[in-house]
Amino acid sequence: MAVTTYTSTTYAAQNSGPKQHIYGASHVSGKFVWSAAGTVGDVVFLCKVPHGAKIVAFEEYHSSGQTAAAIDFGFNKGIAAGGGANASCLISGGAIATMNRMSFAASPNGVPVQISLSDTDPVRYATLTATAASGTFTLTVSLTWAIQYRTDDPLS
Repeated sequence: MAVTTYTSTTYAAQNSGPKQHIYGASHVSGKFVWSAAGTVGDVVFLCKVPHGAKIVAFEEYHSSGQTAAAIDFGFNKGIAAGGGANASCLISGGAIATMNRMSFAASPNGVPVQISLSDTDPVRYATLTATAASGTFTLTVSLTWAIQYRTDDPLS
């Protein structure tokens, strides 16, 4: 089965880009239902997170009729050296039917995880992604998630 990229309604609703506040935290959440034809390697674009954002919290819960369906959560860019991706920097192999939270152990650039894009990058945000890591995705998988980030002090 071919690997597919999906777009959540939350991602699509952020057509003008992610919100940035001078003070305080931004909270973005959503739900995505994988089709019954999913497979390991599928990617879901969940939401946009702006350059300089520090991730304060991330949690997710997913359920299915399957006995195993692990999902990785990370970003499509702005994490690794040179602005590269890390698809599992928040949660690596999040278990099914379990409340999974951001892991400080998975942070590649220290705590908190911070989005850092090149000044020449024409798109000033990274995309929060969910990647089907292992298990079976042939029955509908329902994924609920929430991310909280702050942009009030992007340089520290």
